[in-house]
Amino acid sequence: MAAPLFLPLLAIAFAGAFAQSSTGVGFGVVAGPFLVRAHGYERAIAETVLFSLLVALISAARQFAHRDTRATRSLLLTLPVGVLLGGIALRLVPQRLITLIFGLILSALGCLLLVRSVAGTPRAALDERCEARGAGTRRLAIGGVAAGAAALLFAAPGPAAAWGLAGKGLPADAVRGTLAAYFVAAYGLILVTLAATGAMAGLDWIFIGAAAGASGLGAVGGLITGKRFSAGLLDAAIALVVAASGLMMLSPLLREVL
Repeated sequence: MAAPLFLPLLAIAFAGAFAQSSTGVGFGVVAGPFLVRAHGYERAIAETVLFSLLVALISAARQFAHRDTRATRSLLLTLPVGVLLGGIALRLVPQRLITLIFGLILSALGCLLLVRSVAGTPRAALDERCEARGAGTRRLAIGGVAAGAAALLFAAPGPAAAWGLAGKGLPADAVRGTLAAYFVAAYGLILVTLAATGAMAGLDWIFIGAAAGASGLGAVGGLITGKRFSAGLLDAAIALVVAASGLMMLSPLLREVL
């Protein structure tokens, strides 16, 4: 790797790991676009999966006990469905169109979540109405399927999974713990899939080792900071990450149009 890119990418890996560990989502949003630009799509996906799995393992070691068992189970049950649909989409739909669709959806969802957090809608009242109609369960299922597809296509299941969890009214620790437990399974499954298809060949293992160290430090720092997040602050942080994820996906297409 060219020396000028090495240290900046380590800093970006640290920042992505910090974001994911403190809010529950964020590595693919922060680091993914830079890795794609530096190394290309296929290699960047493999690197993002490796680093995200490392961050998830570190986070789960601290937050696993706080997970919501029912929400974790729902996300895990829908994961294979999403991965299967993502694989079908990858074969039948142009990658640019997939990126456009996911970018638009995530941008809209992030804005809606941000409006809700800023408006200060009482969580208990809103979640009671959602659960009474079964909306929270349906929303989590939709988010889980979308997260599985995004895990395969972009190595970024977090925004969709976080959107699904946002309707459950979980405490901040439970959100982070649920996402960490889910990410261990999701990224583990994608890693096995990539290894079986030969996508892990040709990686720069010197860079992988250095970036893994930076990611580990970022994850530990994020765990320390994330403990101070209230439920409302976590809602706002996740909303910003989800919206940023969508805009990151759309930015290359917007540059071409403009």
